[in-house]
Amino acid sequence: MKKVFLLALACLSLVVVSCDKKEKIDWDAVTVNGFYVAGPATGSTEIKPECVMAAGFNEVDKAVREGMYEKYIVLEANKDFYLLYNDGGNKSRYSAELKDFETPLEEAYGDNPASVLKGALVIGEKAPAMQVAKTGLYHIVLDINKTGDLDAAGGAQILLLDASDFGVRGGMNGWGFSSATTKTEFSNDGFTLTFKDQELAKGGEFKFATGNYWKVTLDDAGKVKAETSLGETGSGLGLENAPGRKDNNIPVDKGGKYDITLNFKLAQGSFNKSFTYEVVCTEESTAPETMYMIGNQWGGWDWASDGIVDLIPVWGAPGYFWCTRYFNKADGFKFCAQKVWNGDFTGAGTSGYTINDGNCWVAEDGFYTVLVNGNENTVEIKPAMVCGLGDAVFTGGWDFDSAQQFEADGDKMVIVTSGAGELRLASKVLPDTAVEGVTGSGWFDWWKTEFIFFEDGKIAYRGAGNDQERVQIEAGKKIILDFNAGTATVEDAAAFEPAVNIDGDLSDWSDVAEFASESTSRIRTWKVTSDAQNVYVLLALRKNRADNGRKLTIGFNTDKDATSGKYTDDNNMKGCEAIALKFIPFTNGSGAPVGVNGVIADSEVTSTAGVKSTGVVTAFAYDDGSDLGDDSSNIYLELSIPKSALELPAGEIQIGASYDYYFSGYQTVTL
Repeated sequence: MKKVFLLALACLSLVVVSCDKKEKIDWDAVTVNGFYVAGPATGSTEIKPECVMAAGFNEVDKAVREGMYEKYIVLEANKDFYLLYNDGGNKSRYSAELKDFETPLEEAYGDNPASVLKGALVIGEKAPAMQVAKTGLYHIVLDINKTGDLDAAGGAQILLLDASDFGVRGGMNGWGFSSATTKTEFSNDGFTLTFKDQELAKGGEFKFATGNYWKVTLDDAGKVKAETSLGETGSGLGLENAPGRKDNNIPVDKGGKYDITLNFKLAQGSFNKSFTYEVVCTEESTAPETMYMIGNQWGGWDWASDGIVDLIPVWGAPGYFWCTRYFNKADGFKFCAQKVWNGDFTGAGTSGYTINDGNCWVAEDGFYTVLVNGNENTVEIKPAMVCGLGDAVFTGGWDFDSAQQFEADGDKMVIVTSGAGELRLASKVLPDTAVEGVTGSGWFDWWKTEFIFFEDGKIAYRGAGNDQERVQIEAGKKIILDFNAGTATVEDAAAFEPAVNIDGDLSDWSDVAEFASESTSRIRTWKVTSDAQNVYVLLALRKNRADNGRKLTIGFNTDKDATSGKYTDDNNMKGCEAIALKFIPFTNGSGAPVGVNGVIADSEVTSTAGVKSTGVVTAFAYDDGSDLGDDSSNIYLELSIPKSALELPAGEIQIGASYDYYFSGYQTVTL
C-alpha cells in the first residue's frame, strides 16, 4: 500500500516543469527514516541527521497528525534546498514551486505579519529546487495528505513561514507581539535573540511566537493548521502542553522587568531539541499584589471580617485593581494593600466620589465599578457597566464598546440571553488616564476584566490568571448577578415581545401617536415608542430629500429644558443632553438605505456619561407607506436603539429629530 501511495503522489510531478540543474545527492547519507531538509541553503552540502523533520502537530485537534512534518531551520538566501524522504530504504526527493500565500486575517495578530510561501507537493527527479529571498530562520511545514482527507486544492503541500522575527507575546504586551531587541547572526550552528526589559506581573505568562501569527492554515478547508508559538512543555520549548497544565505558557514567579533570551541550534528531533531559553528578572516590581476595600458595607471596618472586598487585578496591568459592587450612599469606605490599618488610603476624591471624615462616599445608591491604581494610591469610581459578550449569546457580539449590558434590578443586575453558546462576561473599566499598552478603545480590553460563574453559582474572576474554563448557556435565560454576595443564578426568562417589529411592515405602528414636524420640508411626520429594552422611532422623510451625505440626529432632552444641554448648538437640537444619535442613513438620491435589515455600522450613540458606542442601531428604509395610508411621497425609516446604550432615566423625557439640519421639534414621551 505504501508504494502505491507514493506512486500516486509522484503523479503530481507532472504539473511542474523544472529546468534547474540538480546537484548530486549522496543517498547513502540518508539513513534515518523521515524527511530531511537538505541542500546548500542549510549551510552545508552534507545530509545530516539533525536536518530530519519532526512529527507535525495539527493545531486544529491539538495532536500529532500522521503524514505531517515540521522543522525550524536557518536557510541562506538564493541557495537551493529540498526535502529528501527515506522510508526503510525507499528514498525520494520532495519539493514544491513556492508562491506567496495570504493567510486568513484572523490568524494574524499584527498589522504586518511575516510572509508565507506555499506550494503543491512534487516528488521525484523533476521536483524543483526551492529558495528563499533572505537569510533567516524558517518554519517548514509539510503535509503529504497521507490519510487522504484533504481536497486537491489544499492537499499534499509544503508551507514555509518566515520565522526570522521570532518574538514574545503575553503579559508584557497584552498577547500582542514584541520583537527581539538584539539578535546574533542567523546560523544553524547557533544564534541568540534577546528581549530586554519585558514587564510582567507576578504570575504573568508569555510564549515565544513567530511572524505575528497565531497559526497558519495549510488546506483550503481548514482541517490542518500549524502552530506558530512555542511554550514550556515540561522538557523544554515545544508545542505540547506541560503535564498538569491547561496550556504551555511560561510563567514568572514575581512581578518586574525581565530579560528573556531565546537560543537556537539545529538539532535532531522535536522542537525542544533545537531551542533553549532563559528568563532573568532584572528589576523586581514594587507594585502591590493585593488590594482590599473596607467600610460599613464591607466588613464593618473589621479587617478580620469575611465581608472585606478583595479587589481583582486587572490582567496585564501591575498594581491596578477593580471591583463592581452595589453601594449604599450612607456607607463610607476606603482602601489598603494589606488587611491592617497601615497604609490605608482614600485617593483624592475627585473621580466619581467624595471624601468626608477620612472616608470615601458615593453620591447615590447604585452599582459602581471601582478602579484602584495601587502604584499611586489613586481611586476612580464610575457607574457600573457590565456586559455579556459573544455573537451566539448576546446581541452586542464581541465588540466591547457596544456589547449588550446588564440592567439594574434593585441590588442585582440582570440580562437575558438571546441565543445559546459560550458565556463570557466582563465589567467595563475605563481609566481616567489611558494606561500605556493595556487599554483598548478607552476601556481595558474585556478579557482583562472578565469573569464567569460555574455550576456552584459562585462568580469567578479571571484576574491576572489564565483564560478561564468555558461555560455554555442556553437561549432565553435570565442571568442574575449579585456582586455583593459574589453569586449568580439563572432562570427561564419570559418571552420578550418588542413594542414594534423592525421588519418593514409598518402596520404595527398604527396605534402609536403621530407627531407633526416643525420642518415638513425634510421630516414630514414621526412616531416614538419604547419597551423594556429599546426606544423605537419611525420617521416619514420627504423622498426627494433622501440624498447621500444628509445626517440624521435623534436627540434626547432628559431635563426638558431647551436652553440647557451639551448639544444646544448641534444640528439645532435645542437642549439635548449628552445623548445623541448621529448617522447618514442614505447612500444616494434614490433613497437607498445604508443598512437594511441590519446594523448601521456608522451609527453613534453618546450616553449620558459621555461614552460613545458605535454600530448599535438597526434600521430599515421603505418607499411604500401604504399601510399607513401614505401617498408614497415619503420614504420611511424605522430605528431601534438599545436603552443600554442610551442610559436614559425612567419617566418623562423629550425626544426630537433633525434631518439635514432641519429640526422636527421635541415631543414629550414616557419611557
